[in-house]
Amino acid sequence: MTEGLSAPASTSHQEFPCQSCGAKLQFEPGTTHLTCNYCGAVQDIGQQSSAPVRERSLEDALRELAQRPASELAQGGHEIQCNGCGAVTLITGQAASCPFCDSPMIVPIEEDRATIVPESLLPFHIEAKQAAQIFADWIKSRWFAPNDLAKRAKKAKIDGVYLPYYTYDTTTVSSYQGERGTHYYVTETYTDSEGNTQTRQVRKTRWNSVRGSVRVHFDDVLICASKSLPVKLTDTLEPWDLQSLRSFDPAFLSGFMAERATLGLEQGFGVAKDKMDPRIRSAIRSDIGGDEQRIHSKSTNYRDPTFKLFLLPLWLSSFRYKEKVFRFVINARTGEPAGERPYSAVKIALAVIAGILLVAAIVLILSATEG
Repeated sequence: MTEGLSAPASTSHQEFPCQSCGAKLQFEPGTTHLTCNYCGAVQDIGQQSSAPVRERSLEDALRELAQRPASELAQGGHEIQCNGCGAVTLITGQAASCPFCDSPMIVPIEEDRATIVPESLLPFHIEAKQAAQIFADWIKSRWFAPNDLAKRAKKAKIDGVYLPYYTYDTTTVSSYQGERGTHYYVTETYTDSEGNTQTRQVRKTRWNSVRGSVRVHFDDVLICASKSLPVKLTDTLEPWDLQSLRSFDPAFLSGFMAERATLGLEQGFGVAKDKMDPRIRSAIRSDIGGDEQRIHSKSTNYRDPTFKLFLLPLWLSSFRYKEKVFRFVINARTGEPAGERPYSAVKIALAVIAGILLVAAIVLILSATEG
């Protein structure tokens, strides 16, 4: 770490002053340095954040997981809580509204509560100006959106937010009982509608009981540790370039927000198990073989599970339309957008009417042609 850029992790309220003018530095997306918005000076974050990212034993972590006050995770960091959606967010400056629901009802958390410490992150790559343009283009491309949506969304702010994520690695060994179905064909005789005798081939299935076990290895099963955004939105942002994870450095949080993990480590592993289940079932079906398979029961052992806790960057805009909250997110590494939007009942009705008229016109043309 370049001297002067970061205080030791045990020091609260870390500062990143500009060495030229003393103003507060901010992380510059797409780079590995901090920038002064007043004099333009640049300070390198350093190479310490390139250290290898380690997998940690899940079993050991549940006993010994390190926690530190939120103020130690970022320069001058403090937490706010939204009275609307309940999100707890670490900020390094001021916030007028909640980034997740646009509610103005946010209150500072006076107590410096301990939080799980992320050990790595992906720094921002997409800049705020790029994100704003992606947002504007996305809004314009929504055909059935209300006419005034673009104008309203233009006034909405867009925030840079780090979301907490886990990945889990494990090898599963699943014992199962089921049945293997093998197809065979028999010839049946029947009488057709005209009274003639006919034959046909009919497929049957012969079932045999089977049992066995399968082994499946899982690497980096990704689980969002935030409950503030719908899963369908966060899933759309995948894939992430997790091979580029950097060791946590509070300098990367300068000028951005970071949400506290609201999904516990053990809860997250439960969600990961659900995500693993389809692959396990697929492996069992493959092991059973035959033409069809039935799985009556299975028991899975998760061996030596490990995990990582890290932060992933996104640009987030929450805006209100007719008292309902809509959210738009951008993967701040790739620029991939996803969002919610209102629909215009008038536009949909007009489209339906136009479709009906088009069909009616085609029918009339065909009728005239045949006549």
